[in-house]
Amino acid sequence: MCNPVAIVLGIASTAGGIMAKQAASDAQDAAYEENLRASNQAKVDADRQINLQESQAQEAAAQEQVANDLQSRELLARAVVAGGESGANGNSTLAYQQGIVRKGLEANTMVTQNLGRELAQMNESRLGQESTHTSRINSVSRGAGVGFGDVLGAASQGAQVGLAAGANYSSIQKNKPNPVPQPQPKGK
Repeated sequence: MCNPVAIVLGIASTAGGIMAKQAASDAQDAAYEENLRASNQAKVDADRQINLQESQAQEAAAQEQVANDLQSRELLARAVVAGGESGANGNSTLAYQQGIVRKGLEANTMVTQNLGRELAQMNESRLGQESTHTSRINSVSRGAGVGFGDVLGAASQGAQVGLAAGANYSSIQKNKPNPVPQPQPKGK
């Protein structure tokens, strides 16, 4: 015969398991949210660092181009003055002056190409940071929660525990020896 008290106790003990599972799920959700926050902050910090490097590279390239322009103009001015003072005119002096301008332009072209390569490398770093960001987020999963199946399974398990406890109790009662009557003291 089933013992309703044993079944209720079995279900109650299993309810504790459901609450523990929900608490574990909530803790996993909290870990996920913290990981998400930390991953997003790390991405922002990495992007900020790459942007700073990009700005520094662009500024250095601009300064180098300005320096190249100044040097080219200075050399060109000296060549023009030297040609005028020496009285040399003609194609050879013009060719020399154009060579100075061409070298300045070539130097600036190299600066621009090098800057382009640096910026391309920084864009690759950004892609790597995006991949790292996604990987960090995916490294921690959300909690599974407690579903209807968990509750139904727990209730079934509790009922089984209760039925087993009731059966054990009944078996003990059947096999329990009858107490031997003790003699009563006389006179009272």
